[in-house]
Amino acid sequence: MPETLAPLLPWTDRTGRFSTFRAAVFVAMWLPAVDLVQRWARDDLGPRPLAEAIHVSGDWAVRLLLLAVAITPLRHLGGSARLIGVRRMIGLAVLAYTAVHVTLWAADLGFAPTTLGFEIAVRPYLAIGFIALVGLAALGATSRDAVVARLGAERWKRLHRLVHPILILALVHLFLQSKLDLGQGAILTGLAFAGLAVRMQIDLRAAPGIGTVAIAVLTAFVFAAAAETVWFGLKTGRSILPLVEANFAFSARIAPAWWAAAIAAAVTSVAITVRRSVVRRSPGREKNDRS
Repeated sequence: MPETLAPLLPWTDRTGRFSTFRAAVFVAMWLPAVDLVQRWARDDLGPRPLAEAIHVSGDWAVRLLLLAVAITPLRHLGGSARLIGVRRMIGLAVLAYTAVHVTLWAADLGFAPTTLGFEIAVRPYLAIGFIALVGLAALGATSRDAVVARLGAERWKRLHRLVHPILILALVHLFLQSKLDLGQGAILTGLAFAGLAVRMQIDLRAAPGIGTVAIAVLTAFVFAAAAETVWFGLKTGRSILPLVEANFAFSARIAPAWWAAAIAAAVTSVAITVRRSVVRRSPGREKNDRS
């Protein structure tokens, strides 16, 4: 293999050496796509296979976008620089799933430009999704090292902070096309704001600990519950009080807010535990990570 090509492969690091971690992440990024293709081949996508494929590809685009945004706070919580190395890979996977999502949607409408434009103009969730797509395309186009060098590190960072509003737009798009099953959107919203809360704590240079876990859990619960409740009220026009009460009644279901809080607790706790393990092995690591 040419030495100039090796560093460009997704399963190698910048020196061109094989990375088990990068290879595992690369494979994991494409397992949902493989599963979708297999379901299509087995005719296992329901009565409207194209519509189901559109939804599945879109769901995974939003999930992976949330994962890409979570890399920075997780890197600081866990103290592992390896996470930064796969952020671009995950971001490009987001762009790929989004492209599949949009292409299948266009195919469902017969690739008719007039129809596509009309649908985007009259359906707010499509207009919001289109804006998010343009933003993702801009971030993908500027992800190469050559562009980073041309823009400069600070300008590039400011540009790529747009990923946060893009994630919010993607979540709104997800909610707007949902019917009454708001669980996934609520959980992802809670986790998105939990990550933002952790990022704000990191910017304040606070040491990760039990307080970080508590902030993430509380933020995830509040925003997941709020997202589900507010959207339910707007969608149905009914009183939101029964849904608010349902967050604390476990006889019928475990509310999405609790799932979001549990995931936030698990992820932050594991990351901080890993960090402390690393610091015990390398006593000077903690100081370097916070400098």
